[in-house]
Amino acid sequence: MAPRVTGGRYSLAMEWKWDVEKPLGRGGFGHVYEAWGPSGPGAAKVVKKAAGGDREQLVVSGLPPSRHIIPVLHVEETEDSWVLFMPRAEFSLRDRMSKPVSVPEAITILKDIAQGLAEVATAAVHRDLKPENILFLDGAWALCDFGIARYIEATTAPDTLKDSMTAPYAAPEQWRFERATSATDVYAFGIIAYELLSGHRPFTGTREQIRMGHLTEVAPMLEGPRKLAWLVNECLGKAAEARPSAANITARLARVGTEATSPAAQALGQAQSSLLAERAEAEAAAAVARTEAERRENLVSAARSGHEAVIEEVVEFIRDSAPDTSAERRGGGVALTLGGAQLRITPLQPVGSSGGTLDVVAASSIELSVRGRSRGHSLYFGDFDEPHHYVWYEMGFMQGWGADFDNEPRALPGPEGLSILTSRAVGGGQLGWGISSLDPGDPEDFVQRWATWFGLAAQGKFPRLSSLPDGRTTYPRRRY
Repeated sequence: MAPRVTGGRYSLAMEWKWDVEKPLGRGGFGHVYEAWGPSGPGAAKVVKKAAGGDREQLVVSGLPPSRHIIPVLHVEETEDSWVLFMPRAEFSLRDRMSKPVSVPEAITILKDIAQGLAEVATAAVHRDLKPENILFLDGAWALCDFGIARYIEATTAPDTLKDSMTAPYAAPEQWRFERATSATDVYAFGIIAYELLSGHRPFTGTREQIRMGHLTEVAPMLEGPRKLAWLVNECLGKAAEARPSAANITARLARVGTEATSPAAQALGQAQSSLLAERAEAEAAAAVARTEAERRENLVSAARSGHEAVIEEVVEFIRDSAPDTSAERRGGGVALTLGGAQLRITPLQPVGSSGGTLDVVAASSIELSVRGRSRGHSLYFGDFDEPHHYVWYEMGFMQGWGADFDNEPRALPGPEGLSILTSRAVGGGQLGWGISSLDPGDPEDFVQRWATWFGLAAQGKFPRLSSLPDGRTTYPRRRY
């Protein structure tokens, strides 16, 4: 039976109680008070009941036990409220951000947040991630208030729902009233990361100015570790499908700080940051309502960031290892030359929709040539593994009959390569290498492989293949 509040200072419910004269905080949709339970001190969030809302919307089931998730230990019901009992945290991230945060500490905080998001990625979407509901508990940062935003959505009229969002952290798709996904939480993570590292949010001003910032503006590039800055830039992508997953963020944060420190690396990093900053100032979307063309534009923009990052990593490694290598940049691509061998990464090319099962929105290639012999691989930004989730892939093609062992595998334009990947025909073009995923945040295998081939070619030792395909090939699971 639901407990009754008798008007005294304490509200009692068997072994659970909370003190309304000892507030711990106040949010837009509930008050938090000191509480006690069977295991000792805790916190109680009191949420007013609203038409259209129920307990199941407010309390998310299926969350994994984790030091990075604040659990709901117990739920009580009064005549007009729901009371959620939780462990009592030491302080919130908002409290911590009242003073400057160093880059190493910020990275530690972001690792905890990303780990929490990764652990719940398949179980729940937070929808309202912000510093106020990220709490420090038992030596780690943990996420709380899963379900609050879902409860608000269920109990708020559509025409006023926009006013209930936490505007500074709301993703573009939330402003368009589209379905929230785990990518929505990644966007909020990006805003929090930007604020932690720079001391301010990327989009400020009136609510309308903030809305337009999220929808149409690109945040200026952060200063500091370049891999961290590029990661935050990806999290803030307008296209939800192109944002990194929480698991990818966690892995990449573990590698932040491992950047090369040579003069060439520093110069290239500064050039990359300047390039992205210049584009950020110029890039904007014209309309709030996103058409298919606008969606693809946003995806191509995300692809371009990854393409540029891969180029910088390749150039940096090769120039550091062989300073006599010449590098000619043209049209967003690069050509590296050493000892008669040339390694080219071609400019990024947008690809129109094929209307098929697989989609490629942008394509490039990497090609090595020396003395009449060559090898090339296509680089496609597509959704081969999961519909509408775009990442980079590397692959090479060959003829099914009469393969050219001196010039295959070879690269193909996006539409032609996509046709081969989705074809049931036998004897025509086919995969000659790959498919392998390519992470612009950690392209070490890619860089090492092509740098090795380039070095051999420059010495006149580029090996001629004795068989094709070169290694095991793997076609996309969703090809038909």
